[in-house]
Amino acid sequence: MATEKKMGGSGTTDDRRRSVRVRLTGAALIARQMGKDGAVSAVLDNVNRIGAGLHAKQQLKGNEAVTVSLAFLDQNGDEQQEKLAGKVAWTKPWEKGYLIGVVWDHIVTKETNRWLYLYLDETLKETA
Repeated sequence: MATEKKMGGSGTTDDRRRSVRVRLTGAALIARQMGKDGAVSAVLDNVNRIGAGLHAKQQLKGNEAVTVSLAFLDQNGDEQQEKLAGKVAWTKPWEKGYLIGVVWDHIVTKETNRWLYLYLDETLKETA
């Protein structure tokens, strides 16, 4: 998965963001909590400790409860999976489907989402 610290043109983080987003591109699966229409295949675009930006061919409704499953490689090249519960904060039409913003129900911590936390921690250290 590719990584990049998301910055504005001036080299500062976007004022709309409370937490720096890290570009993390890879496959994701969005499961709807209510069991409606099954899961939605998506692509993760960026992530931070409070949420993520994804894109998918299917639209999700704002405030819809979801669980996002992410898979990525750790420092040893082994696949790790994280499942994070959250709510759809927004969706926007996009030329290839929909852009989707999800806010996690709980901030990512080392205790709750070890692999994602370590990935974010290491990536932010490298880009500081």
